[in-house]
Amino acid sequence: MKQPILEKLESFKSRLQLLKRELNALTSAQVNRIGIRTLADEVATMWVEDLRSPLEHKIKLSPDVIEETSADMKRLHVLSRPSNLKTSYLEVINNTLKKFDDKFVLPIKQIATEVESIFDLQKLVPNLPDPKESAYLKEAVECAAAGHRRAAIVMGWCAVVDKFQKKIAEVGFDKFNTTSRALKAQTSGKYRRWNKEFNVSTHAELQTVFDSDLVVVLEGMGLLDGNEAERLEMCFTYRNQSAHPSEAPIADPNVVAFFSDITAIVLANAKFSV
Repeated sequence: MKQPILEKLESFKSRLQLLKRELNALTSAQVNRIGIRTLADEVATMWVEDLRSPLEHKIKLSPDVIEETSADMKRLHVLSRPSNLKTSYLEVINNTLKKFDDKFVLPIKQIATEVESIFDLQKLVPNLPDPKESAYLKEAVECAAAGHRRAAIVMGWCAVVDKFQKKIAEVGFDKFNTTSRALKAQTSGKYRRWNKEFNVSTHAELQTVFDSDLVVVLEGMGLLDGNEAERLEMCFTYRNQSAHPSEAPIADPNVVAFFSDITAIVLANAKFSV
């Protein structure tokens, strides 16, 4: 998704720059040359037909940028009619080109890396801030690329649990214990049937807490929202089906979904930085 949009933006920018050069070379105050007017119309149409919708709905670019650029391109459409002022054209073009890369290109490059196939999983590795975690994840995705999908998933989940435990130790075991007791005390809502509480004080004791229980308490601590917790529960299901003999298939789409989720929700999530 990212690369085709970036290529269209580059073409859009190049056409704007070409239009600007053509206008600057024009000696008259009004624009009647058919070639310039046609180019202006094509540029405005490119925004409407090729760029606005993906930038607004897929990339979720700033609404202010979308609205301002759309207004400028609407004006450019009107200006492409005969006998409009050269200065009006240049005003629209300069406004759109101003900080073009900052407005359009940078936000796209900074969104999460796309992973569409099992061979794309290597793209996730550079996203991790910790070199040791990056090296570990690289080994896990190499397992997946070699066809050892179940082993890759088990390794990936181990990285998640390690991250959980490090974050809990940083926040404080008391916070973890207090949250578990608060969840147990609930008489309504999602965790009204939760009947566990913990009193851990060391990393070794924390390692005895079931992985699924860690997810529950981390949601209670506000480190996960409800949707993230549900997705991680599915990842944990994949882990269990991978760690034990099972008829449930673990195919490439399962592996891609698993690693995309654990990276976005935990491993590369600033909330879990330690």
